[in-house]
Amino acid sequence: MERILIESGDEVACEIILSRGAARSAEVVMPPQPGRDRVALFAQPGSMQVAENLHDSFTAAGRHSELKLLPDREAAKTLAVAEECYLWLNSLGMTRSDAIVAVGGGAATDLGGFIGATYLRGIETVLVPTTLLGAVDAAIGGKSAVNVGGKNLAGVFSHPARVIVDGDVLADLPEELLIEGTAEAVKAGFIADPGLLDLYASHGLAAPIDEVLSRAIRVKADVVSSDFTETGQRIVLNYGHTIGHAIEHVAGIPHGHAVAIGMVAAGAVSESLVGFADAVAQRNLLASLRLPTVAPPDLELDAIEATLRLDKKRDTSGVRMVLLEEFGKPVVETVDTTTVRAALSAVGIA
Repeated sequence: MERILIESGDEVACEIILSRGAARSAEVVMPPQPGRDRVALFAQPGSMQVAENLHDSFTAAGRHSELKLLPDREAAKTLAVAEECYLWLNSLGMTRSDAIVAVGGGAATDLGGFIGATYLRGIETVLVPTTLLGAVDAAIGGKSAVNVGGKNLAGVFSHPARVIVDGDVLADLPEELLIEGTAEAVKAGFIADPGLLDLYASHGLAAPIDEVLSRAIRVKADVVSSDFTETGQRIVLNYGHTIGHAIEHVAGIPHGHAVAIGMVAAGAVSESLVGFADAVAQRNLLASLRLPTVAPPDLELDAIEATLRLDKKRDTSGVRMVLLEEFGKPVVETVDTTTVRAALSAVGIA
């Protein structure tokens, strides 16, 4: 068992457990605690077997466990779904002494974290990601949100008590989910751990999942420990996300695919503004991992720019973009409209 900690000052804000079989153990997911015997489980359709196994484990351990099915993917991340979940928790008589567990991909852990942070002004929350994307990114770091006319515009900073990453659950992902999650894992390599890039260059999509998980999660945990509320360094985790989020919202493509395209766009800007010499190598590595490197056809520039105007990283002087001087050396620059359009052009949006 590997234990990675996110720290806040001298305290542990969140523990991340990496262990094969952990998602089947009530004791690992929710260690016994006096006065806490009720657990509300949330799960998406693709993760129901994992959630049902955990539900059975809680029941066998003498805990009162209830399970609610969420809509799939981004359809779960709405205020309407959140309200439905709050009302369900009301019907269960949940108290601050109880806990919720969210099982699923990034959308499920995002919603679960948001509900856990806001219901009764905060209730103990555990996240069990069942996709690579969720495990290396969405479930880690305590940023949870729902979509309100744009990506993640209503949200909170609040750490879950723990995140359970089970290599058995992630070892046999459907290929499309493996490819999508690889975008966020390789991003960790681009911004902080070039060794991850070597791993992917050597093994491609067959890179050892346990090593990928450990290395990518450590990158995010280290950054978040130094800057939880994104006042400084944490913004580097948004590499590829400025343009990626806009493409995801307008085109409706998977998050990891959009981030991959966004990283190609950011690489092009990095090359022109800060002398990044590996934009082509970055594009080639992403392509070798079967991630898209150009935007879907027929995206309208006006629609992308309208979405970018809602970006949380925009201020009066422009949009802050994470760029690379070299692999493992990110910088943040405020870019103007002309530069943004050049980045969009680099991925086929003009």
